[in-house]
Amino acid sequence: MKLEELPDEGAYTPGDNACAGCMAANIALNVMRILGKNTIVSVPPSCMSVFGGTFPNINWDVPYFHMQFSNTASTITGISRALKAQGKEDIVVLGMAGDGGSADMGLQTLSGAAHRNENILYICYNNQAYENTGIQASSVSPYGAWSTTTPVTGDFAGNEYMPKDLPRILIAHDAKFVATASTSHIQDFINKVEKAKNMKGFRYIEVLSVCTPGWRTESHLGPQLAKEAVESGYWLLIEFENGELNLNYEPKFTGLEDFLMKQGRFKHISAEQIEEMKKHIKRRYQTYKNLMMNNENNCK
Repeated sequence: MKLEELPDEGAYTPGDNACAGCMAANIALNVMRILGKNTIVSVPPSCMSVFGGTFPNINWDVPYFHMQFSNTASTITGISRALKAQGKEDIVVLGMAGDGGSADMGLQTLSGAAHRNENILYICYNNQAYENTGIQASSVSPYGAWSTTTPVTGDFAGNEYMPKDLPRILIAHDAKFVATASTSHIQDFINKVEKAKNMKGFRYIEVLSVCTPGWRTESHLGPQLAKEAVESGYWLLIEFENGELNLNYEPKFTGLEDFLMKQGRFKHISAEQIEEMKKHIKRRYQTYKNLMMNNENNCK
C-alpha cells in the first residue's frame, strides 16, 4: 500500500487532547488508517490513554480496553485467545504502549508473549521516558539526556546509562516479526504495519515518538527530528521476520549534533558525551550488521 492509497480517516479519530506536536498521536492515527475497524485495541496507563482514551472523549473507533501498566501483552493475549475460541481469527488484536510500559514494567508479559508466539500485534511508541507521569527516565532513555530523575548536577550531566535495545531482546526470542519504524520514513512505516496486519503470530513494531515537552523541543520539529534520528543512526530501521534480519535504511551517520541541539534535554551535553554516544551508535549498528552476516552464513 502506498501513502496516497491510505484513507484520509481511520479508526482513530482526530481531535484528541495530545500536546501540540505530539508524534504519538500521529503514530496512532496512521496505524489505524492502515489497520482499519477490524481491530481491537488495548492501551495501558500512558500519554496515549490520557489524550486519546479518557471517557467520554475516546478517540478509538474500535473496541478499546484500558488495563494496568504492565499488562498490555497479557491483556491482548487474552483477547486474542478468546477470539480464537469463538472462531474469530481475522481480527487484529493491537496493543499500543509506551517505552516504560514495554521495556520496563511490561517486559515480562511482552517476553512471554513473544516466547509463546501469541497472535498479537504490539506497537511500542518510544518517546524515551515516562513522559506522562513527570518525565522520569526509563531504561530506553538516551545517554546524557536530562530528565527529572537524571538531573544535570554533580560530576555527570544527565542520564549515565546507554538505552536498552528492546528489539534485539525480542529478536533473541526468535520472535515471528520484530521491526523498528519512524513516520518520517512513511513508506517503510506503512510497509511494516501492513505486513504485521496480514500476519499471524507475534508481531512487534517499535516507533520513535518525539515528545515536545519531554524532549524540550518546539512543537513543529517532530517530523524533522524523527528524520534526523534515522539519518544520523540514532534510530535504526530494522526488520526481523521468520529468522531473517534486514536493515531497511543505511544511515549517513551525520548530523547527530544538530539533532541533539534542537532538544533542551541535551542542551548541557558535553563534547565527550557526544563522542560516547557516537561510539554507541556505531556499536549498535555493527551489532545488527554482524547479526545479519551470521544469519547469511548460517543459511549457506
